[in-house]
Amino acid sequence: MNDLRLAAARKRLAECSGKTDAIEALREIVSNFLGSEEMALFQADCRTADFRTLWSFGIDAKKCNLLWALSEKGLEQILHGECHVQARAGESNGSKSVRAFVPIRVAHETVAVLAILQLLPQKTGFDRADMDLLALLSSEAGKALFPSGTARADESEKSE
Repeated sequence: MNDLRLAAARKRLAECSGKTDAIEALREIVSNFLGSEEMALFQADCRTADFRTLWSFGIDAKKCNLLWALSEKGLEQILHGECHVQARAGESNGSKSVRAFVPIRVAHETVAVLAILQLLPQKTGFDRADMDLLALLSSEAGKALFPSGTARADESEKSE
């Protein structure tokens, strides 16, 4: 089953035609395969640890201060290309709030960060197969989002 999810996600990302389609692909993959409808995408500048919100779904874009809640170690982890997953008890409905921070990489550089928040009630957390999918997003989504090879070169597309 996991091989099918990975193949489908890889194919969807490879077939993207522009940044808008790539963002929609991320939304579809996270919603359908990882079980969350709360996510945000941040452009990252590793030299300054500066982030700006590119897009959000299911959360108020004005409340996207998610990355600043990370510990220094967690922030360093994602800037160096490692996924960072935090689990914590959810609200009274019994759901689990997971914050997964997925570095989106281009040419071994973190150019963006995908934050995944509250999971759907039927999903209890991320298993090994989900972690494999997060790793795939980290390595493959950058090619779809920034086909020119760098986030800085794609600044002119931000209104797409």
